[in-house]
Amino acid sequence: MLLSALLIACSPVDALPDESEAGDPPDFDQAEPPDATQRDPVVPQDDFIEIERLTIELDSYVVSRGTVIEPNVIILPYDATESFYHLQSSDETVLRRRMGRWTAVGAGRADLIATATNGVTGRARITVTVAVESVSLGEDEIIIELDESLALTPVIYPEDAMFDHVYYTSSDESVATVTEDGTINAVSVGTTEITISVDGVSAAVTVSVSVPVTGISVRTDRSTYSIGDEATFSVQLTPQDAADRSFTITLSGAPASITGDNTFSCDSAGEVTITATAANGVTGSHTVTVIDLAAFADEVFRLTNAERENAGLPPFGIRPELTQVALIRADEISRHFAHDRPDGRSCFTAFEENGVSYNWAGENIAAGQRTPEEAVQGWMDSPGHRANILRREYGHLGVGVAIDNTGRIYWSQNFTD
Repeated sequence: MLLSALLIACSPVDALPDESEAGDPPDFDQAEPPDATQRDPVVPQDDFIEIERLTIELDSYVVSRGTVIEPNVIILPYDATESFYHLQSSDETVLRRRMGRWTAVGAGRADLIATATNGVTGRARITVTVAVESVSLGEDEIIIELDESLALTPVIYPEDAMFDHVYYTSSDESVATVTEDGTINAVSVGTTEITISVDGVSAAVTVSVSVPVTGISVRTDRSTYSIGDEATFSVQLTPQDAADRSFTITLSGAPASITGDNTFSCDSAGEVTITATAANGVTGSHTVTVIDLAAFADEVFRLTNAERENAGLPPFGIRPELTQVALIRADEISRHFAHDRPDGRSCFTAFEENGVSYNWAGENIAAGQRTPEEAVQGWMDSPGHRANILRREYGHLGVGVAIDNTGRIYWSQNFTD
């Protein structure tokens, strides 16, 4: 009778050989008899005893990665004529033969299969585990706003570690709670520590719950600018004790360019909207109007001539030097609104200083009208100003438009024969 019982052992190895024998042709192993000095007698063919069963015994069927496995294959019946069998793994990513030894190489489950020459098989299922070595939550501190939720993303090493459960706890649930799946829910302002535990390995992160920004407002130093002006703006976030008070600025609408931390240039006529966006997405915006002073003056000239035409009068002509007078007077009335100049002299001294000769001369001024249409209509509604516009003695017109540092618009019409 042949006994195939062998002592077995499972022992971890510090390093696995780089070279694998997985590609070698399979070898048939032979069970050794209990007494190596004994030899089976030659058995006549008529007395040939087939292998009926193969059993694989191990010290443990659950091993850690790197363990060397020495299986004990038992052949039944014990007096089977042949004692040859072949061992193979059902998954060589989990269990592989290296350097003549079976080694647990990866996490998972695999069957070690023994096959006799007559096709009889036996198998043992082996589970290879990979222990968790470290766990991390990716950062040391998390800032979360009141009533906000945040899902944690743990990093567990090694990546193929096998574990049953991940546990999360909060050191102060009055500040923030944490769900089983690692979602933090901010409850009140304060600080707590969230701990993750995986198979006895743990890590923690400090969570600070802060006051969020709930409102944001944008203001400018005035509501109306002219092309080329530099606008100054301010941003106010509420509440005052909001933790993250950072924000970004964007401009939309008419072309404009950021020129500083709180300034932008007005590059073209139209409406410019300045929008401030807080870090948590809360926004506030403000719109200003940018005007083209030259275009406004041209439109006043056109509308005034339309009134002359309606009255059956010839249109005004253009004198460049008279236009220069009107521009000077528009700027002066933005600082001193009167027909007298800021130094107290008569407005007609501006005519003389710019080489404008005349027999007849007059001036209309206005302030606060937002458009050329409003300015001309205001003059036409005033008997004195209307008389200047429709005076037959006048044949030339200069128009000036200016804006002061509050955004108020000033209009000047200067007439000569």
